[in-house]
Amino acid sequence: MADDYQTPAQECDVVMKGGITSGIVYPKAVLSLARQYRFRDVGGASAGAIAAAITAAAEYGRARGGFDTLAKIPDDMSTSLATLFQPDPRGRALYGLLADGFLDGRWGRAVGRIIRQHWLVALVSAVVAVAVTVWSGAGGGFVAGLLAALLGLMVVAGVITVAFLLQAMALLPKLDFGLCPGRTQPGNPRPALSDWLSRTIEDCAGRLTADGTLPERPLTFGDLADHGPSINLRAMTTDLSMRRPYILPFMGSGHFFKDAEFRRLFGDWVVDALIKGQTPQDGYYRFPQPMDLPVVVAVRMSLSFPLLIAAVPLYRVNYADDKSMQRLLFSDGGLSSNFPIHLFDSILPGRPTFGISLDDFDPARSERRVRLPMPASRGRWLEARPITSLADFAMGLLNAAKDWQDNLQTLLPGYRERVVHVYLKPDEGGLNLTMPPERIEGLVDLGGRAGALMAGGPPLDASDAFPFNFNEHRWRRYLVAYASLEALLTEAAQDWGDVNDPDSFAAFIKTYMWQSESYKNSPQWWKNEVFGRMDALMAVGRTWENKMLRHQDGAIPYPRPVLRMVPYLMEASKPKAPPRPE
Repeated sequence: MADDYQTPAQECDVVMKGGITSGIVYPKAVLSLARQYRFRDVGGASAGAIAAAITAAAEYGRARGGFDTLAKIPDDMSTSLATLFQPDPRGRALYGLLADGFLDGRWGRAVGRIIRQHWLVALVSAVVAVAVTVWSGAGGGFVAGLLAALLGLMVVAGVITVAFLLQAMALLPKLDFGLCPGRTQPGNPRPALSDWLSRTIEDCAGRLTADGTLPERPLTFGDLADHGPSINLRAMTTDLSMRRPYILPFMGSGHFFKDAEFRRLFGDWVVDALIKGQTPQDGYYRFPQPMDLPVVVAVRMSLSFPLLIAAVPLYRVNYADDKSMQRLLFSDGGLSSNFPIHLFDSILPGRPTFGISLDDFDPARSERRVRLPMPASRGRWLEARPITSLADFAMGLLNAAKDWQDNLQTLLPGYRERVVHVYLKPDEGGLNLTMPPERIEGLVDLGGRAGALMAGGPPLDASDAFPFNFNEHRWRRYLVAYASLEALLTEAAQDWGDVNDPDSFAAFIKTYMWQSESYKNSPQWWKNEVFGRMDALMAVGRTWENKMLRHQDGAIPYPRPVLRMVPYLMEASKPKAPPRPE
């Protein structure tokens, strides 16, 4: 088996969507690609970040059987998936309700849990309800007694519900709004999420010792980057306190953590490596620089599904106020970008960047479970979802708010034909933590079918079609790039105007660049060079104004993208200025 992965002829990037347990789709998809491609840039959000990290680790350990190790994960998950989610002892009762009712649909058992937990409240409420029922029946007859009984049951249910909600509201902030911290809990023989992930990453990377023990320190982003050729791993996370996303490992400087809080989330060997060589400052340790950040820490920051998995606390100095430490909570990367298909994007790609999207299955639309919209006419429209219940409405509100950009991005030409869609039924993936082994195996096989399409090989199922064609993809990206650049330059040229027109933007800049209050220390040669380059670009745009080509019918893929300035999320150190030209 190891020889299957030793000599791939090509390179690729891959981005994977979040989806909690839906991530079980990814291993076979990755293995299909690994036979043909080396992975250079790998990214994802939430469960997609787990898959991305394991893929990057397997690429790092390719020569030591990394992908053979990855191939064993589905069999392990078929019997241990639910054990990865281990609640804090304080949240076991609440987790039991969540697992029985909301996740497994066993509402009778869930109600029994609530009653057992709040038995005294239930008993007092029931006694009062019975007393009122007896009194009403004695004074008003059978009908009055029946109505009183129904009202009493409603009161009992209401009182118990209020007691439960009050308990949850008091408990969840103490647990950083997630019942499962990630570290293995006392009494559990199987590892929890963070501990399983730590060992799996090191195992795939080939870094375990001969007797299977963990290395002295965890695999870092720097280890991946120093690999030949380099492996660039990226994971989304969401800073709830600042209401913004980050692309890990880049967070800028100035973040700190507390030893005890991190030991609740990670194994001791991970935290020991983080604090090694540091002297705490008033109990705070400095968060690692990007290339020193352990991969497992970044992935855990990306996978913090609200209420189920605890958020990750970090701190920063509040320079705007009294320089006290502000506590920040980092939650699921999927809240800000669940399918960050924009990662690693290039206007003219030299290698494919595949995307794997996990979507809802709708048998009324199609029986197809895997789809790659390679034909130019496919994948241009968003699929509508019926909204027939309050739950559908609530989920529609949430998903529209957090996913609209990712959804529209996957419609664009040059994007859509490299994104394979895997359609999951309601009882597959997601929050279905207790799926039976045969259902898990079915999801794993869907991933294999997706991987076959991306690898350009023959479909593994008759319903799958249209394998990926990189040459066709590059041709479309070229057409889209031209149309976008033409639109940008012609529109900017109109705004720039003629430098000889005193009312033009160009004339304003030529004068004001010597009078500006901000960024005024640039040398004269630099300002002249920048102005000259800008004016030359705008001159090109002016020559195109009367002979634009992007409007030729049928020549440019639809829908048309636009080039816009957007925030750069990978905050890194300030680049050094280039030397002055001779």
